[in-house]
Amino acid sequence: MPRCHCCGHDIPETQSTCSDNLCGTCLARQPAFDTTIVATDYVPPVDLLIHQLKFTHQLALAPLMGKLIDSAIKRQARTDWQAPDILVAVPLGKARLIERGFNQSHEIAKTLARSMKLPLYTDLIYRNRETAKQSTISFSERKQNVHNAFSVAQNTQSLIRGKHIGVVDDVMTTGHTLEEIARILKKAGAGYITNFVFARTPFKLLQEN
Repeated sequence: MPRCHCCGHDIPETQSTCSDNLCGTCLARQPAFDTTIVATDYVPPVDLLIHQLKFTHQLALAPLMGKLIDSAIKRQARTDWQAPDILVAVPLGKARLIERGFNQSHEIAKTLARSMKLPLYTDLIYRNRETAKQSTISFSERKQNVHNAFSVAQNTQSLIRGKHIGVVDDVMTTGHTLEEIARILKKAGAGYITNFVFARTPFKLLQEN
């Protein structure tokens, strides 16, 4: 099934040739990001793979996820889409990073950066406060949870201004985290934002919550 080129949600075949492959939500309100490329839906058994990577330290899964995103780029990218100038991964807070020992999004991004032959920056953006795990709170609370939770590092404007930045994440559910990151990058002068996501929660599952 085709995906909305902006947010990555599935759209019906009957709508895939309309409005430049945008879903109704993105037509009504353009997110801060411009494009989202998704490897797969966040459904069983994919959810188990994510759990194994994040909570049982199965780091060997991260390169596979990066390769699957790279394959999705070849399938989903529009003909006028151009690769980013740089990549960043969604950052963890310091406490979460110490607890887990690694950032799963960064591990995925390392393989994607090699495949795309792009620089991967680890200190361009950071969490300026700890947030509740998005998976532990209601969908209605998630936007406020990440609001103003990220900052752009000082003296990085030259890397950001006018640039196309790719943001890598393991799972995209409501999209509020990626929306907030895109917002601060655009505020710092970024010209275009593409999300690279391993798994996207289907829209019908979001409606059920």
